[in-house]
Amino acid sequence: MNRRNIILLVIFNLIILAELIFSLYEASKDPENVTLIFVQYFILLIIPTFIIGRIILKKLVRRQVEESSQVITKESEEQKALYAQLNEKEELFKDSQILQKPENIKGIIRKRAFLGKLGLLFIIIMAISFLDGCVNRLLHPMNLVNILPGQSINVNAPLEKKVNDVGELSYTSTSDMIRLQFDSIYSGFWVGGTEWRGVLKVDPNIKPGEYKLTINIKENESKKPFVFIVRVHENITSLNRSSMSFITRATGISPWIVFGTSILLIVMVVLLMLKLSNKIEFIMLQNGQAEVFFVRRSDFLTEIAFGLGKKNNIKPGDVLNIYTEKGIPVGKVIVQNSTDENSIGIVKAEYNVKPGFIVAVKK
Repeated sequence: MNRRNIILLVIFNLIILAELIFSLYEASKDPENVTLIFVQYFILLIIPTFIIGRIILKKLVRRQVEESSQVITKESEEQKALYAQLNEKEELFKDSQILQKPENIKGIIRKRAFLGKLGLLFIIIMAISFLDGCVNRLLHPMNLVNILPGQSINVNAPLEKKVNDVGELSYTSTSDMIRLQFDSIYSGFWVGGTEWRGVLKVDPNIKPGEYKLTINIKENESKKPFVFIVRVHENITSLNRSSMSFITRATGISPWIVFGTSILLIVMVVLLMLKLSNKIEFIMLQNGQAEVFFVRRSDFLTEIAFGLGKKNNIKPGDVLNIYTEKGIPVGKVIVQNSTDENSIGIVKAEYNVKPGFIVAVKK
């Protein structure tokens, strides 16, 4: 992978991070629908980002290959001639030795493999926390508020009829130590209608227990007023145990904090893996080795692209060795064209070459 592709991947990860932050910000505006709003924004943003990113990267790689490609579209007779040339080269340059990777690269490869497993762990944690957060939101009653003495919490609820100003709202509470401040009126997220948002405050001296707070519209006798059940807990342990979230009950941490943190860690792991991959690629180039990053097949030949070019003294007609990812010799590559950083070569179709195979200069 050349520098341009690495820069694109870094930009791609930064865009995903920005989308995460934006989705969390938008979701925080509506505490009651925070999960649904976050899912809507993040999913709608990240899916096209993945699709567009994949298309751009794939087209970039294909363009780099096609600029140098000369073989795969030619007539089959010429392909047969090139196939015969490969047979001849293999007879002249036989190699049965396993490719020895540079000693200073083995530790870096182990680190990259460890980061890959760590990234997978973070992905699993991300998925679990996401499901846990959704379950908590769905099972938690809309009118139930769990709180500690002295705490304040953002709340919102629907209204029976349209209201233009918070001044039209009032409330009654079974305790004068529970107060509600109405902040704004807005339209409902899913089915429209009118909703309000505000801040519910509990006095530090209130006794633990269950209280009721009823929302009213002034000068309007409501048949079904919205009633909050306010459960005041004695301590943080009791508050966490009341949560529908397994993560919150076990650790006292919101599953959405775990979800956001896991995404940040995944981005960090990806960036570190890219850095290590770049370092591995540099060391391999110093030893005349590079990975195959593009494969295109035909009946007789397979055309491959790899990261050795004119900067590495590679020119058309050169014969190079090709190995599996584990260093087992496969056969020969005949270079057809080269740019400064990459080359196009041909191998026999029966080699079944895949991206990740290694091309090496014969020493």
